[in-house]
Amino acid sequence: MDLYFVYSSGGGAGDWNGINRVFSNSMPENFKKNLLIKFGDIFFNHRSNGSILRPRAWRDVDNARKWLIQKTGDNFLMNSPNLIMDVGTTKIVSFITHNHPDFTDIQIINEFDRIIEEENILEKYAEIINNSSISNAVTFDIPNLFKVRTQQGNVNRNLFSTNAAKQRMIDLAAKYANHTYRLTGEDPDKLLTIISAEWSNQDIDRYLELLNYVPTKLGIGALTNFPNAQFEDMLRRLDEHLVFDRYLKVHFLGSGGIEKSNMIIGTLGNQRNFSVDVTTPFNRGIDGNTNGTSQSGYYDYQNKRLHRITPENLEHIMSLHQNFNNERKYFTNEEMREILNSILQHQNRNSSLETYNNRAKLIIHNFDVYQFNIE
Repeated sequence: MDLYFVYSSGGGAGDWNGINRVFSNSMPENFKKNLLIKFGDIFFNHRSNGSILRPRAWRDVDNARKWLIQKTGDNFLMNSPNLIMDVGTTKIVSFITHNHPDFTDIQIINEFDRIIEEENILEKYAEIINNSSISNAVTFDIPNLFKVRTQQGNVNRNLFSTNAAKQRMIDLAAKYANHTYRLTGEDPDKLLTIISAEWSNQDIDRYLELLNYVPTKLGIGALTNFPNAQFEDMLRRLDEHLVFDRYLKVHFLGSGGIEKSNMIIGTLGNQRNFSVDVTTPFNRGIDGNTNGTSQSGYYDYQNKRLHRITPENLEHIMSLHQNFNNERKYFTNEEMREILNSILQHQNRNSSLETYNNRAKLIIHNFDVYQFNIE
């Protein structure tokens, strides 16, 4: 199973720019090959903006690979073989619910569809797929925002809990997949056709019947909505119904932390046609703030556990890093000490370009631990 580095997993401009600055020299080649980017990160505004679209990007960007190279300065990405384009449509749902807090589930869905239609978003998506030579493009769906980030913390809510809403969402997912299929040259190998893990077997059958093509690759979504106790049963059900080994690629979108990645392998095997992306190693790397009231986290290779970076914990973390196999760990002991010291500076009101660069390197280390976990 391949692990994908999620190019933008969260954080502000400082962390994103840090990734861009260290990308060419510090990013492992396997993550340059297995990179996931989001259409919505290029073209969609955050919810508080007056418009969903970023007008300059919408006008000027027609090739995602060129956009990536402009950001990172790494020409390797022009021909990286396995690039995944995810849709990033959570931004649309968040935009709608922010501007229309009293909308019902059906009203949210209809407004989503109106935006897709009136802004010609699928046409732009197809243009990017075609111009960027992307052969792993996730088809559009309407995500259920089970966790909504607010200033008061995460609020759990189920936006689309009725069967009527679910069936309408299935209809639209099929409509969007068919339209994308047609606009990208009627080649199913270009598409990771979305399947929601929340759909029943009957829902999946109805959805597949609505498609104008037979999928050859799948993108399995809504995985984070399942507690661990139900996760394995869900995986078995989907595999028994869809028979995953029939597909060229099965990508598990946003599976969560190390435990769920292990559950995929433990339940279905470490299959060559499987891949997964996670945002947890990114987010734990940028947990620390400049006031020191929260701390970034280091994952250790041996036990795959998270250790918060504090002055008191520094030498313990360094001993974990030093005692692990020098042939496998990505950053040397000297490099990791520099990274950790820089993180401590960042968390002590002393942020700089250098501390953001080292936060980016910590993110890369955390992803490498996740990669080691599935090898």
